[in-house]
Amino acid sequence: MQIGLLMVFQNFEDGITDQEAWERDIHLGGLAEPLGFDTLSAVEHHFFNYAMSPDNLQYLSYMASQTEKIGLLTGAVILPWNDPLRVVERMIVLDHLSKGRALFGIGRGLALREYERFGVDMNEARDRFDEAAEMIFKGLETGVIEGDGPYYKQRRTEIRPRPYASFRGRFYAVGMSSDSVPVVARLGAKMMSFAQKPWEEMTDHFDRYRDLYRENHNTQPPSPVCVDFLSCDESAELAELNARKYMANYYMTVMEHYNMTSDHFRRMKGYGDYADNAELLRETGMADAANAFVDINTWGTPQQILEKMENRRRSLGDFDLTVQVSYGGLTGDQAESSIRLFADKVLPELQSWPTH
Repeated sequence: MQIGLLMVFQNFEDGITDQEAWERDIHLGGLAEPLGFDTLSAVEHHFFNYAMSPDNLQYLSYMASQTEKIGLLTGAVILPWNDPLRVVERMIVLDHLSKGRALFGIGRGLALREYERFGVDMNEARDRFDEAAEMIFKGLETGVIEGDGPYYKQRRTEIRPRPYASFRGRFYAVGMSSDSVPVVARLGAKMMSFAQKPWEEMTDHFDRYRDLYRENHNTQPPSPVCVDFLSCDESAELAELNARKYMANYYMTVMEHYNMTSDHFRRMKGYGDYADNAELLRETGMADAANAFVDINTWGTPQQILEKMENRRRSLGDFDLTVQVSYGGLTGDQAESSIRLFADKVLPELQSWPTH
């Protein structure tokens, strides 16, 4: 099992300066390699304190100079917000800077308020994603990009510097909705899924990805990635207390950023699952939904976390794990204590689990 660390760069309720938030998460991200994590990744989000990471490739390029062996993953590049030509160029540069450690993760984005500020119609998100993904994947492999689709007219162009190495086996894509799973499988990408419902209820989601991957590529699929929030402490009570407070805080920012209880998803092509979830949220109530969100994430003593991971593996089969440690107003010291204990008592055991 591979274990990753995902950086979010949240400034919860503007409780500190943006500079302090970035210094906190740069420090925490710098712990990933010495503590033994396999990958370090960063989100792409714009304009709001929800996640102040508008250029994850720039951050990862900086981290390439601070590290020697850890994989550097875009978690993810939101394709409808980016020019395919520039994505190919910048990923190849990151690969040169890191000597082949770049991992390319992509998504299509979910926040209407980000789409509106980019001037991109969210109804076009799925089609833009599909068109851009094909162009970019081919460009990274061949060093040449071209396109003649409805959204991206790109004359045949050679990229310089040329690719450092093949990106085969280094593609990731977010697959949160039933609409996304076939696309991720067809692209041959490793699927990333963020915690959104009890993991045992995601069995069909993961199995469908594996089946479609085999159908499309006639080979075994890579282990999908579960992305969780982490609260680890020797005290079960303190681990839960922090989870109930800070993960719930983060959940409320998710609801605000994505306007998750709105009915606008009904009007958006390819977002039907989110429309159904919004209806459930309105029926459930925010407080109960926040507690349910906390329940499905990774918290507890090291032994409790290992037991949760073993139970999840029995439900989902093999998976990789990526954790987020800085969120919802949690202090840098609290996050560092959690990550260090997890790395000491949990990480080696999880990494020893074989892939079947």
